[in-house]
Amino acid sequence: MTEQRRLSDKIIAAHKQACEENKLDVANMLLQALEMDISAIGGNKEDHRIATEMMEKAFERHGAL
Repeated sequence: MTEQRRLSDKIIAAHKQACEENKLDVANMLLQALEMDISAIGGNKEDHRIATEMMEKAFERHGAL
């Protein structure tokens, strides 16, 4: 696994673990935290993030619960 520098990367990893452990309440909270973090992205700086696929997979994984 690559280095997780962003908070959103760490939230995604924790969400994946919560899903794997069938902890739906925790997964729900982590997904809300991810949405909150994603909504904070932006501002004047250009976003160089390539890992949006990881975020999409987290939402797909959550939808499959």
